[in-house]
Amino acid sequence: MAQETNRGTPRPEYIPLCAIFAPEGLVSAEHRAAMISRVLNEFSKLPVGAQNTLRSAVNDEIIPTTGGFRKGQAGRALDRSSFLVQEPIAQAISTSDTLAGAVLQCWAESQPALREAVERHLTGRGLTTPGPNSPHKQLRGYWPMDQWQVEKDSFAQTYDDDFDQEDVALMLCYVSGNLPLAPDRAASQGGEGTLIDAMSAALSRLRELPAIAPEWERQIPDFVASVSRLMEGKAAQLRWSEEFDSIVRNVRAAYGDLLVFFEQDTQGWAAARVSAAADSTVVLKLAERLQSHLADYQPIHDRAPSFSEELERVQRRGALQPSIVSLLAEIETLMTGDNKEQKTVPSSDDVADLSAGADSPSLPAEAPVRRSSEIVGKSALPELEAEPPQPSALREAQTVIWPNRPEAQVAVADVPSVSDGEYAALKTENVGLRDAALAMRSENQGLKDEVEALKTELFGTQEREDSWRLAYRSVKEGSLEEVGVPAPLVESVQGAVEMAKSRFRQELLFAPNAESSIEDNPFTDPGRLWEALQWLATTYYPSRMGRLRVTDFDQSIKEACGWWYTSDQGETTVSRYKDSYTTRVDGRRYTLVEHIGKGTTFDARYTIRIAFDWDRDKRQVVVGYVGRHQQTDAS
Repeated sequence: MAQETNRGTPRPEYIPLCAIFAPEGLVSAEHRAAMISRVLNEFSKLPVGAQNTLRSAVNDEIIPTTGGFRKGQAGRALDRSSFLVQEPIAQAISTSDTLAGAVLQCWAESQPALREAVERHLTGRGLTTPGPNSPHKQLRGYWPMDQWQVEKDSFAQTYDDDFDQEDVALMLCYVSGNLPLAPDRAASQGGEGTLIDAMSAALSRLRELPAIAPEWERQIPDFVASVSRLMEGKAAQLRWSEEFDSIVRNVRAAYGDLLVFFEQDTQGWAAARVSAAADSTVVLKLAERLQSHLADYQPIHDRAPSFSEELERVQRRGALQPSIVSLLAEIETLMTGDNKEQKTVPSSDDVADLSAGADSPSLPAEAPVRRSSEIVGKSALPELEAEPPQPSALREAQTVIWPNRPEAQVAVADVPSVSDGEYAALKTENVGLRDAALAMRSENQGLKDEVEALKTELFGTQEREDSWRLAYRSVKEGSLEEVGVPAPLVESVQGAVEMAKSRFRQELLFAPNAESSIEDNPFTDPGRLWEALQWLATTYYPSRMGRLRVTDFDQSIKEACGWWYTSDQGETTVSRYKDSYTTRVDGRRYTLVEHIGKGTTFDARYTIRIAFDWDRDKRQVVVGYVGRHQQTDAS
């Protein structure tokens, strides 16, 4: 959906979503009860993302005083006993922005035909459809009551009695992101409506001001200059905000697996949440450095195929990991606005020096020493590359590490004497032991991988043997079709798709858009693609039909074929790259936000996506995209 606001619409600074359900507001008590009932009845059929949003909101907002539930337990009732939370939701929805936003989202998802009709109506009349500001749980502005009434009447004339009029009124509000309100009431809210009125009054007074008035000489030009500087500053702030948010989106899309590895949740990262005291230039540079470091780190994240290459990767990881952790921590601190002292993440060299110094008799035994593996999480190998301190440098090391602790200031005479020859011999022995340890570690990992591969091969052989035995028995008995004979060898993406078309005509409707790549797709593992399509037809489809209960699609497909599932896509990305994220069947447009896939790079040999939508009317999974990583800002 477009991101602008409706033309000519005053926009206050803050309109909470729960204002829709205010007493004597847009939604009557009867309609509110009806829409909540609809959401609860349709809950199991809603997209997983909408289900999770409502479950989280109910857990957070339905508390013992309103529903008789323990804190965080009310969401369970949505799956089996939804009538228990109907009245608590009705009581809390007019005061909770979180609950109001979740109910509205689910209600809109439950009426796709009405939502699409309202969007088509408004866009056809030159109006935009951004929807509410969901991350901040706000509406975007006030819709003048007379204009809203005109659009409501016009929609009714176009669609006659196809939809309930109260549903139409609420959907117009939801899709436009604006709350219909009379001008006098909008002004009383104290938002931008009042500011606009004040500016209009000021312009009127300036028009009446005589040309010979002294104010034209100094005060008015100075005021205009101040406004111009303010506009330039706001424009610059908007530019850096958009750039920062774009970088964060790209980082999430391209390096999601690395963010999981570094245990960093970036869902709360946004320019709007950056501390007001932060320097926007510094914040932007931090984000750019993080993106650059992750790009450098991604090719070396996995273990190398050979020992010599792994040694090289170890050194590069050791140089990058502490910097990435430090950047993530610093940006996270800016997001929360917390000014407390940050945890410093030492470099790999610092960690190695501390580790070496901990064994010296001149250093306090109680001093905690953290290995680099505890800090960066991936590998402790970088610390082995550090040079041990020379005997003559021990006093300086003590002064640097513990400058304010007298017990650490011991005389050099107390340190056992080590000759240059002995030191060189110990150093050589240390290097040999280190290399031997690395070689044994690599060999051990190789043996583990080989064992796992043999286990997998043995399991596959046993499965094939069982299948052949069943197939042979069924042929003798004349019931081949009743036995699950394994699928023939799949040699290409096109072969997997054609097989799915033939076997799952009822469950899957293939309508690949122009951006799809099927015939000449170079994906190297078409067998897994076939398993993913089987999962769509045998797990996702019956779940949508209510025949099978699946609580976590992502975990389900991971167990089935090692792929992943996600239920949504950024609105900006979908709007900007419509050719990739939409398809049409019989004149109807489907938005392909649900998708499954394998791989995170843009190399089509190792990465593939299947994007689809659920058609409630046809009761089919509409597969609208099969191809490489879909278009995003990062690509």
